[in-house]
Amino acid sequence: MKGHWFLVSGDPAMARDTVYATLANQGFALTPLDAWTAYAERGSASASMALGAFAGKKGRHVKINIVCQSTPEGLSITLTQMTSGISGGLIGRSQADAIYSDIYSTVGTAFCNAGVLITGRNI
Repeated sequence: MKGHWFLVSGDPAMARDTVYATLANQGFALTPLDAWTAYAERGSASASMALGAFAGKKGRHVKINIVCQSTPEGLSITLTQMTSGISGGLIGRSQADAIYSDIYSTVGTAFCNAGVLITGRNI
């Protein structure tokens, strides 16, 4: 699956919490799996299936897997797309791609504003 990877400096717990808070501010519900991994989910899977492309960006179901790992270079944070939006056909997939792109940009901006972003890239 597609996603985005960030490498950040500083306190690992603070960086993790920055991701969680940024996603929560974007309307995501977080489900922690352990201290360093979680799922973030927004929208309704059933509405996305029933309404297809008409679910729109606000109603489109998107789910992200978040994995935070310490490395010698800093904290590695990987956001992996768990849904593709294909239930809405090409329009739904395009909507989902735009949502994910916005999310990655917003998280990157939060790290940049905090002065901890070392690098990031699409995966």
